Amino acid sequence: MKFAAGLTVTGIISFLLIEALKILLPSLTAWLVGVLLVVLKIALVVLGLVVALGAVGVGAYVYKRTRRAREAP
Repeated sequence: MKFAAGLTVTGIISFLLIEALKILLPSLTAWLVGVLLVVLKIALVVLGLVVALGAVGVGAYVYKRTRRAREAP
C-alpha cells in the first residue's frame, strides 16, 4: 500500500508540475525568443559595421597604393 501511495503522490506532483509548465511555458518561450532576437539584431549590426569599416579600409588602401604607383615613375 505504501508503494501505491508513493505513486499517487508522485502522480499528483507530476500533474501539478505539468499544469504549471503549461501556464509558464508560452510566456517563457516568448521571452526567450525576444532575447534571442535582440542578440541576433546586435550581432547583425556589429557584422554590418565590420563589413562597412573593412570596405572603407580596403578603399583607402587601394587609393593610397594607386596614388603612389602614379607618382613613382
